[in-house]
Amino acid sequence: MTVLSTLCNFSRISSIAVRKAFLNNKRNEIIQAIRKMSGGHGDRTMHITTSRFQYTKFKDDLHFYITLGAVPLILLILYVNIFIGPATLSEIPEGYEPKHWEYYKHPISRFIARYFNEDPQIEHEKVLHMLWEEQETGKWSETIRKVNTLMAERDDYKAWYYVPSQQGRHIRKAREETDKLYEIKGYR
Repeated sequence: MTVLSTLCNFSRISSIAVRKAFLNNKRNEIIQAIRKMSGGHGDRTMHITTSRFQYTKFKDDLHFYITLGAVPLILLILYVNIFIGPATLSEIPEGYEPKHWEYYKHPISRFIARYFNEDPQIEHEKVLHMLWEEQETGKWSETIRKVNTLMAERDDYKAWYYVPSQQGRHIRKAREETDKLYEIKGYR
């Protein structure tokens, strides 16, 4: 708030400097908008200035939303620290494996670890799988590079794959028909 009050003082000082800069040399008056008020008791004027509505509205909204978020959070933290408290260290029962969030002392840390963080063991498995995939990709690219190198050295053509053909089935069928025909006619 001290920064904002300093800015207000600065704006007042700067407005005085602006008024001095716009003095009319002929009549030695400040050129500005003045509203003459009716009624007696001397000269009553109101200086027309720009509105500070947006500034005050922004300041009020900022305080409102900070309070709207901060107050419930502070109350929650107080409740957890007063009524729940930190965890105590105890023996692990036989055959029980603690969950990953049960290793944290403070209840808020346990809550965050349980509902927002992944299990470190699962994260480790994900990293290992990613490394395994990268290793397999490296092995395949090394094999392909080796094949291309050997093809270039031996002047081979690009045919390191095999496409099975279905033509043999027709040839075998034709051969069987020819053999049956030769048996019927007695050539064999």
